[in-house]
Amino acid sequence: MAFHLSIARSIASAALLAAASLSPMAALAQSTIPGPTAYAGGAPISLTIPVTASVGGRCGFAAGAAPSGTFDAGAIDIAGWSGQFAFTLNCNGAARVAVVSANGGLRTALLPAEAGYLGLAPYSVKLNLVGAAGSTATQTCQVATLVSGASTPCTFVGTASQTNGLRIGPSSQNLVGSYLEVSAPPYAGPGILVQGTYTDTLTVTVSASI
Repeated sequence: MAFHLSIARSIASAALLAAASLSPMAALAQSTIPGPTAYAGGAPISLTIPVTASVGGRCGFAAGAAPSGTFDAGAIDIAGWSGQFAFTLNCNGAARVAVVSANGGLRTALLPAEAGYLGLAPYSVKLNLVGAAGSTATQTCQVATLVSGASTPCTFVGTASQTNGLRIGPSSQNLVGSYLEVSAPPYAGPGILVQGTYTDTLTVTVSASI
């Protein structure tokens, strides 16, 4: 399932795409059930029958509770801005959430060629997850580290998998309090941002974790 969120402004805009993925994870349980009594040569023999079962990991965004909405960032070269997008996980075990940025910042359609002028503005991405028994996981990264091939990648960059992404456990089933937050102070350099509309796309995925 997929959900779309946009953050827009005449000079700055960003969009967030949240996608939930299912990842198989099995929790194995085994018990022994006493069996019927057999006799050999008149002496009873106790039999046991092993019973094994498994429960697969199921993980996604709760129905109607994926990050979505619209946010107006305002004039990013004049004032700071912040937008928070709540979501709820529905995972029967530990989960991981990961984020990827399309542009590594808020970007104009055409980057300027003149020295001293820029068409890419930085911002921060904060991910906060809530789990069972009062557990939380929180981390903030610069959006430039949320692109493939970043020199110092964020720990939750990429596509969520059993081993990749910010981890929350022991489970997170329909618990409120998880959110993604984007923010930045007024842009003060280096360089001067050219006039225009700035955009970015964040892709958020969730997976069961080992």
